[in-house]
Amino acid sequence: MIQLLLNRDDYVSAWLQSKIPGISFHDCKAIGIIKNQKLIAGVVYHNLRDGQIEASIAVTDKNWANKTILYALFAYPFKQCNCHRILVTVRDNNNKSIKLAKRLGFKHEGKLRQMFPPHDAVLLGMLRNDCKWLNIKGNNYGKVKTISTASA
Repeated sequence: MIQLLLNRDDYVSAWLQSKIPGISFHDCKAIGIIKNQKLIAGVVYHNLRDGQIEASIAVTDKNWANKTILYALFAYPFKQCNCHRILVTVRDNNNKSIKLAKRLGFKHEGKLRQMFPPHDAVLLGMLRNDCKWLNIKGNNYGKVKTISTASA
C-alpha cells in the first residue's frame, strides 16, 4: 500500500538531500511517499515567491505513484499555496529526471548555463491551468491513507 507522509518536512527533505548531491533545503515543505513502511519518493517545495514555487523530487521505486498521490502532490502547491506556477531545475545530463518531469506535465522553459559546473541546468515549468492531475474525475484523495506526525 502506498501512503503519504505529511508533517515530516525535515525527515523527507534530509532523505531528498541524500539522493540529490549538492542540494540543501531551508524553510521548505515536503511530502513523502511510503511503500511497505519505507520512504520511496519525496517532493520538497521551496522558494515560494510571487505565486511560484520550486519543487525537487527523488524517486527510488518505479511504482511510486498513482493518480491519487499525484493529485496530492500537485494540490499542495496549486490549491493550498495558491501558486500559479511550479518550477523544477534538472541537471542537463539527468535524462531520467527530465523524462519524469515531462511525463508529469512540465514543459521545457530554458536552461541555466553551468549551474552544475560543468553541466547546465534545464528549467521545466508547469502552470496551474496545465496541471492535468487536479482535474481527475472520481479523485480518491480523501481515501488515501496518510501518515501525519509532528516533526521532531
